[in-house]
Amino acid sequence: MQGRLSNRARPLCLTAVLWLCGVALLFLIKAVIESVDGPIGETWIDLTLVLTAYLFFFLLAPLQNWISHRSRKRERRKSRSHQTSE
Repeated sequence: MQGRLSNRARPLCLTAVLWLCGVALLFLIKAVIESVDGPIGETWIDLTLVLTAYLFFFLLAPLQNWISHRSRKRERRKSRSHQTSE
């Protein structure tokens, strides 16, 4: 039990992981586009990536709620199956 995160730390870690994955994905997309087309600073592609990052920032809370809901649902199913098997 000591290795598990507390209930308060889980949402923070989940948000941090989602944010880091999203930012890493956007930088990866930018690097791929720059390797193919050349520098994209101050172009419509750069603006699109910035707006996508902005949109992703507002989608973090709904994503976090959806993942949290699914994990709670999974835990309830797991606890029910353990109760019926005993």
